[in-house]
Formats: sequence, structure tokens, C-alpha cells
Amino acid sequence: MKAVIATILALAGVALAQVDGLALLSGQATNYKGLEVSAVSVERAQNVPLLDCPPGSNSQRGNARGGEEFAVVTLAFKVTPAFKETIVKKPVLTDAAGKVYNTSVAIIDAGSKPEYTCAFPFRVPAGTKVASVQIDTATFDLASLDKK
Repeated sequence: MKAVIATILALAGVALAQVDGLALLSGQATNYKGLEVSAVSVERAQNVPLLDCPPGSNSQRGNARGGEEFAVVTLAFKVTPAFKETIVKKPVLTDAAGKVYNTSVAIIDAGSKPEYTCAFPFRVPAGTKVASVQIDTATFDLASLDKK
């Protein structure tokens, strides 16, 4: 239901910051368990690094198969004083048709750096229009960041 409301409001050009943890405007920071999180960009790639978040020593790479590409969503994180060490779920991507995609990149030790950005690659069919990315209860609208 929140995704439908976000889409309707985004199409209507309504500028709202948040509704119950839903970031309706890309770039708006949403507080999730003491982390200020905002969507920075959506890029497309055929070959991507699969780095931990915050970036660490993992040096694996992912390669898109025929007819696929990676939609790489970059999120910015800022640790606030309200943050308590906790497990932060992996983001999931939802496309314009409502299909959900998972990432292999995990958020590990979210409070280890005061501020950082992470790139989350999602393997999608080539040309897929992305709608949003969600971390547990926090949802970020990506439609305006997706140049496809």
C-alpha cells in the first residue's frame, strides 16, 4: 500500500519528506534505527564489485549474464548518537512492475564509521525500471534517480 501511495504522490509531484518511514523523495534522509539513510544514485553495469557495507576487504566481483544487467543502488549512511549496534537487514529492490530483487551485499558493522556510502548491486533483466529500495521498514523512492 505504501508503494502505491508513494508512486501516486511521486507522479502527482507532491513533495513530502516522510510518511511512516517512507522516504518519498529520493535524496531525503530517513532515520532507521539511528542510521540516517538516503538514496544517492542508480547506475547500470555489467560487472560490479561485491563489497561489504561499509566497504571492507571483500574483493569478489559479479558479472551479468546475457539479457541481464546490474542496477547498482548507492545509499549514504550517517550514524547518529541514537544508533545502537544491531543487525541491519540487506536492502531489497522493487521494480516498476512490483517484482522484488535481492542483493548479495550485506551491511556489516553499520556503526563502524561515522559516515559512508555503499553500492548495492541487484541483478535484473536488462532495461528494468526500478521503483524503490527497502531496508526492513525504511523505503526509498528511486524512480527519479533511475535514468532507464
